[in-house]
Order: sequence, then structure tokens, then C-alpha cells
Amino acid sequence: MRITNSDELLELEDNNKFYGELPNLVNSIINFNGENNILVCESGVTLRNSRIDFHMSNSILYLSSNKNHYFLNISLNRDSVCFIGKNNYFNGQTTIVASEAKNVIIGQDCLFSYNIVIRTSDAHGIYSTDTYERINYAKSIYIGDHVWLGQNLMIFKGTQIASGSIIGAGSILSNKIVPSNVIFAGNPAKLVREKAFWIPHSTHSWGSEKIESMSRYENRIFTFEEDSASLKFDEIEEIFLSTNANESLDYIKNAFLTGGKNRFASNG
Repeated sequence: MRITNSDELLELEDNNKFYGELPNLVNSIINFNGENNILVCESGVTLRNSRIDFHMSNSILYLSSNKNHYFLNISLNRDSVCFIGKNNYFNGQTTIVASEAKNVIIGQDCLFSYNIVIRTSDAHGIYSTDTYERINYAKSIYIGDHVWLGQNLMIFKGTQIASGSIIGAGSILSNKIVPSNVIFAGNPAKLVREKAFWIPHSTHSWGSEKIESMSRYENRIFTFEEDSASLKFDEIEEIFLSTNANESLDYIKNAFLTGGKNRFASNG
């Protein structure tokens, strides 16, 4: 079913379901090609120049409320979960491909620059010539709260980026574990600085006086530290592996929507 008008979400077929408030679709389409898929939109969701494809069955897309517009190209295949938290900022279209029953989880208040690609799978199997066994299984991707993702960034299977971190422009991350409040950059990406945080204020218009006044920023709101309430990405993965789509949605509501500041923090 091809949807270009949000009212059509109320007429879904093949046991596909929509929950929440109807999104505002601006030059955007949503395709349901399988069955038993779930789309959830909180209030204040606008999809601009976006395309969402449920290619197969039993997947979830959860779009949280956002004061900014979503610019997304999302492909969900079979048995995958894609969760995007509140008030992320997308400078340009971000591409997300969730394959092989793996998941993409993104926190809130993140900054996505231009031309970012997120993929859980290589899309083709690679095998050992010695054992004939596969060597490139898919893995889920986790991105915490208040993460800054630079321009022309590619994030591949197995990458986990904890809250508060910065990924430099042009970086490629595959199977990387990034703790909170660090900077990773390069191809392949590696740690370039620890104990760093970023603020959402744009510096484009700053003159000498503003630069001087902002030479220190002592508010700790953008620093994150793992605590007893922090969620473990590997434990989240195990829960999604053992639950169906409806049970996974219940877990999202109970765990992701009620977590505190450090819900996706990690000390590494």
C-alpha cells in the first residue's frame, strides 16, 4: 500500500498497524509491502522529502515528536526495529537500512549533518574459502542521546555510539564501540579525544565578542555518565531478539520513553 496522504494510514491492510497521531507528509511517501508492520508517530511529526519502505513483514518504525522536520530515507526489511527519539535535527536526508532482523536505535537531541548513511548489513553474504561459513553477519546499530554526526558519515553494522559523543565528518564506523563524551574521526574512525562535549548553538554568526564570551561553558547538561539506570545496548538487543513486534513496542514504551538523562550513557 502506497501512502502519500496521512489519512490513508487509517486504512492500512494486511494487518499492518498505525498508532499515534497522523504525521504531516510533505513530498513524502510511506510504502507497506509486507504484513504485521507497525508505524508509530507521536504528535508533531513532519516528514519532508522522505521515503519510508516496509519492504517485508514484522517490523516497527517509531518516530518521536520533533520540533524539527524529519528528512529520512528508511528501508525496513524483516523483523527489524527502528526507533528515533525526540527532537533530532536533520540537516539533509539520512538513509537508514535495517536488514537481517537487526535494529537501529537512535536517542534524542542528536544532530545529523548532510549525507549520513546507517546500515546494519552488507546486503550480500561473504564466506570463508577455507570453511565455507559466512563471516559477515548483520549487527544492530545504537546511537545515544545528544550525539553529533558529521557530514558524509557512514555507520555500519555493530556500531554503538553512547550519549554525548561527536563523530567527525567523512568518518566510517564499522563495529565500533564509542563511549560517552568522546570524539571519533577518520576512516576507519578512531578515538581522537576523550572528555569532550558539544553544544547545539550554531557558531556561524559569532564575532570576536561572542567567541570570547563563549570561551567557557560550565553547564554540565551535555555531559553523560553511566549509572545504575543506564540501559545496556547488548541487553536491549537480546530483548528484541526474543519478542514479537507488539512485545517490542511495549518494551520501547516502558524502557526508552521513561529513561533519564543517562539512559544511553556508557563509560566504555
